[in-house]
Amino acid sequence: MSDAPRYWTPEFVEAFVQAINSDNEFQETASGFSNTIELRCFDTPSGEDVAAAYTFDDGKIVDVDLWIDDAPSSDMRDEPFDKSVMMARASAPYDMWVKMDKGEIGAMQALTSPDYNIDGSTIKIMSNMGVFRGLNEVAAKIDKTY
Repeated sequence: MSDAPRYWTPEFVEAFVQAINSDNEFQETASGFSNTIELRCFDTPSGEDVAAAYTFDDGKIVDVDLWIDDAPSSDMRDEPFDKSVMMARASAPYDMWVKMDKGEIGAMQALTSPDYNIDGSTIKIMSNMGVFRGLNEVAAKIDKTY
């Protein structure tokens, strides 16, 4: 049995924060990035919807607000996007997150998929694509199970 956390569990989120904050390449890319990004995963294998809001200060994650609810969570899925609280919010089903994590689909394929939704200012998101790509790259390197 592997000690690796399963993707999108609290244990994975904890490993992700540690990896982001200690990855030199990501820290160089995200230097000066101070904002909140929420990632939402629907229909995990454990029958849950998971939302993780990551607050960055100069490229480091300084806070995580984790919300886990039974799927489908109408409270989570119907929650309006609040641009005064976060810069961007990406939502997708578990299967799509796994495909992105394994490198089976890229960012542009995800963005054009009806299963992937991103909220926020397109200009701000595009100007920070290095940060978003870096998040995916660091997540993909973490030892995990699906």
